Amino acid sequence: MAATLPPAAAAAAPAAQHQHPHHNDHEQHQQLQADAFKRLYPEQFFARFAAEGVRPDGRGLSTPRPVTIGLGAVGAADGSALVKVGPTAVLAGCRLEVAVPPDDAPGVGQVVVSAELSALASGAWRPGRAAPEAHELAARVSQLLTGPSGVLDARQLCISPGAAVWVLYLDLYVLDAAGGLLDAALLAAAAALRDCRLPSVHLTDEGNVERGPDPEASADGGAGGGGGGGGGDSTALRLAAAPVCLTCGVYKGAVVVDPDHEEEALMGARVSVVVDGEGGLLGVFKPGGSALVAPQTLLTCVALAQARQREVQAQLEAALRQQREQQRPEGG
Repeated sequence: MAATLPPAAAAAAPAAQHQHPHHNDHEQHQQLQADAFKRLYPEQFFARFAAEGVRPDGRGLSTPRPVTIGLGAVGAADGSALVKVGPTAVLAGCRLEVAVPPDDAPGVGQVVVSAELSALASGAWRPGRAAPEAHELAARVSQLLTGPSGVLDARQLCISPGAAVWVLYLDLYVLDAAGGLLDAALLAAAAALRDCRLPSVHLTDEGNVERGPDPEASADGGAGGGGGGGGGDSTALRLAAAPVCLTCGVYKGAVVVDPDHEEEALMGARVSVVVDGEGGLLGVFKPGGSALVAPQTLLTCVALAQARQREVQAQLEAALRQQREQQRPEGG
């Protein structure tokens, strides 16, 4: 959405001083001048707003964009979520396949994260080519979800130690890259995992995996917690609270929270701060900018990320409650 210049910025637009006899035409003329000024001088355009503590989209410097979380966005998936951070949109889907575990990890399943960047999401990406950003995004999300401090313990993906485990493919589709891509992708991945359920399965005498409880020994079904417990129902993954990422820009010493894609290009530095469900620091990444980030500025970004985590976690829990209520049978 185009923005009109604040008073200080309007004075800098070359033709903004011309008056039009008709009020509506005058406003339209000013808007065109502001748009032209923004295209020609994007940094000066932003600077005029930042000097007054606001941004062209109307947000304050410390105000993030709104988040929406839609669970179960893909009916055919074993778990899915569509997350939007402002216009930035990422769809995450989980699919489960059975595999034989390696000898060195007989009781541990696998999580394979991939990312695909739609050519429509950004003009910088070309269809049919794997963008380096996709590999970096997938690796970062995988590290944060399944690493030593991750939310998912892959041992619960074990069906039968040494015989069968689940391989959980977590696919990320970037539908719109309008800034804060890691923020949206990590939340979409975590939400899809919360939506994912492991089917009830059992191992036959021939060593095959079949869905449903073991008819002969249902009480022993689902060794390691990954087989569904033998009750015939699917099992939700046991997850820690979702990690949340907040990207902040640093512009002339000021912290700009959750910059959009146009603002990202203007920042002297950018940092993405990831915190866990307790507010503990999981990682700090510097995706862009050449300037160094002062320690006090970094502490400010961490505090902002902790506040964002509490807000987003509450939204995710509310979405899960709403989903359970919708799935509850009538009269139950």
